[in-house]
Amino acid sequence: MDTLMNALESGAVLVAGLTIRMGLLVLVLAMLSVPVFLFLTGMKGVDALRRRLQGVMRIGHLFWSDDVYYAPGHTWVRPTGRQRVRVGLDDLAQRLFQAPTGFKLPAPGTLVRAGEPVAEIRTPGRRAQIVSPVTGTVTRVNQSVREDSSLVHRDPYARGWLFAVAPSDTSFETLPTGARARNWLWDEEHRLTRFFEAQLGAAAADGGEYISHPPELLRDEQWQTLTREFLGNA
Repeated sequence: MDTLMNALESGAVLVAGLTIRMGLLVLVLAMLSVPVFLFLTGMKGVDALRRRLQGVMRIGHLFWSDDVYYAPGHTWVRPTGRQRVRVGLDDLAQRLFQAPTGFKLPAPGTLVRAGEPVAEIRTPGRRAQIVSPVTGTVTRVNQSVREDSSLVHRDPYARGWLFAVAPSDTSFETLPTGARARNWLWDEEHRLTRFFEAQLGAAAADGGEYISHPPELLRDEQWQTLTREFLGNA
């Protein structure tokens, strides 16, 4: 009987030891997977990991965030505490500007009104106004975007924010967010596809991916129509 008990105890110790070793192996592999993933994928891998950690998800061909409010002019609003919000361009808006050359942002202290132009984005041969989604006072601008405008492409919902506002009211909280925003952005992507097809003919390849960058193919009057319908430009 003692021999049997000793064998069972030895077996239990062996199983426990194997379990601990397997747990440590899984932990090490998990820790190694991140740098290996980043090494293999480079900067795109860094951005993909950042999006995953920020809760940014894909819908159709666009990325969307479930913790921001979406405005009709394709800007977003994120409360940051102490009665402050940050404002940026959503993924659909930033895709209209393949190579932005810079931004004209409002100075701190500027009074802004929801629905009125507050900033400007520039691209070679084109520019467009950015309409404020909130009413209030600008408290800060993102100097990083001024120095590196590609941030709106690489990280539109975080490091690519444009300016911060102390809102004078909470009306922005009526804008779509969460599942309602996801459905709205899905509809907007399809509306944009229909716009390009109407203006340019067969503008999309198989699977909905554009053959080229459609905004670059638009004539000036077509560009004005695009920015009026999707960005709220006058």
